[in-house]
This record gives sequence, structure tokens and C-alpha cells, in this order.
Amino acid sequence: MAYSDTKCPCGNRKERETMLCNACVSAFQDRREMSIYQDETYGIDYRRNAAIVLLSLSRGRARRAARYS
Repeated sequence: MAYSDTKCPCGNRKERETMLCNACVSAFQDRREMSIYQDETYGIDYRRNAAIVLLSLSRGRARRAARYS
């Protein structure tokens, strides 16, 4: 996965220059990490940590979906 790539960590397609696909953004919109990641008033360390958590959750989304299908 790369920022300039079109593959989301969950396996779906995403827009270039974004971190997550629309499905992941919708799934995590109520999480504190998403609000921290999107809020530019937080420092880079807080936002980086939030992004790492969101990427991990996105990868987990694909595993959970495969397990329950």
C-alpha cells in the first residue's frame, strides 16, 4: 500500500493521494482516531499515531469480512 497507490489496506480501491477507501472512512467516521487524523490542530505525532491505528483497523476489516463470508 502506498499513498499514491489506488489500493486500500482493506483490499478495496481508493482514490490517489488518500489513505483509506470511502468504505473505511465511513466505517471509522465515529472513531476518535479519525477525528484526530483529520484535525490539523493536533501535532504530527498525534496524527501519525491515529493514522497507524486507522490503517491497522482497515486491514482488520478485510480479515473480519473474509472470516464471516
